[in-house]
Amino acid sequence: MTSLRVLYQPCTVVLLLVLCLILETGQGQENRDNLLSLNMSVSQLQRENEFSVTFTVTNNMDKCMVVEISTEDNPNITYLTAHAKYTACICDTHNYFWDIDASANTVIRGKAEVVSAKNICPDGEILYPETGFMKFATADIIPH
Repeated sequence: MTSLRVLYQPCTVVLLLVLCLILETGQGQENRDNLLSLNMSVSQLQRENEFSVTFTVTNNMDKCMVVEISTEDNPNITYLTAHAKYTACICDTHNYFWDIDASANTVIRGKAEVVSAKNICPDGEILYPETGFMKFATADIIPH
């Protein structure tokens, strides 16, 4: 009975709550850093300076999320069709594509950002509550 009295002291209770908060915050931050996995690859098309860029976005969580997928502007890159920006409901792995012309050696940088957009995921889909998370991937482009 005497050992239980220690738990009734305010200082002990506060320390116990702080410890729980620290442990939970550390776990939450670890998961937040790992929401998405990204991969960007570049393959040569038939013409000399033309390339196909594939940006693979994988959701590492057990809930779907709305993600904006884009590439950053680059003066050495011309988009052959459109400099498209995608918004999608990602529950597993999705690929996004751009065909480009590169005028010089450069780096293309892709961005995936979790956003809160309505009517993107199907009704009833449980969404991951995080928004504002951003992650980048890059790939080298070397024209011949």
